[in-house]
Amino acid sequence: MLFGDRLELKTVNEGINAVRTTAGAALIDIRPKSEYAKGHVKDAINIPYNRIDLAVNRLRDKDALYYVCGDYNHRPKKYLKEFKKYGFTNIHSCGFMEDHKVKPLG
Repeated sequence: MLFGDRLELKTVNEGINAVRTTAGAALIDIRPKSEYAKGHVKDAINIPYNRIDLAVNRLRDKDALYYVCGDYNHRPKKYLKEFKKYGFTNIHSCGFMEDHKVKPLG
């Protein structure tokens, strides 16, 4: 297994653990804003899949460690190339929100 392969996590829980134990790391939720509002991981940054251009202004350190979660319709691995196109160098997939239970907000 190559080092880069280990960073492609299979579950959101693995991504949460990695972010919480790595200084400067962040979890990005690429689901639409309406889905994010229904429930999300605490401190996850919502950058909808169709607005990845927002990442340039919201995430200043393009070399920081980022994990991307999505859902079955908005597969995080599919959008990694978009983030990389904007210069993010250390961004990885970590699975689907359907596989992670979150309490609805409100």
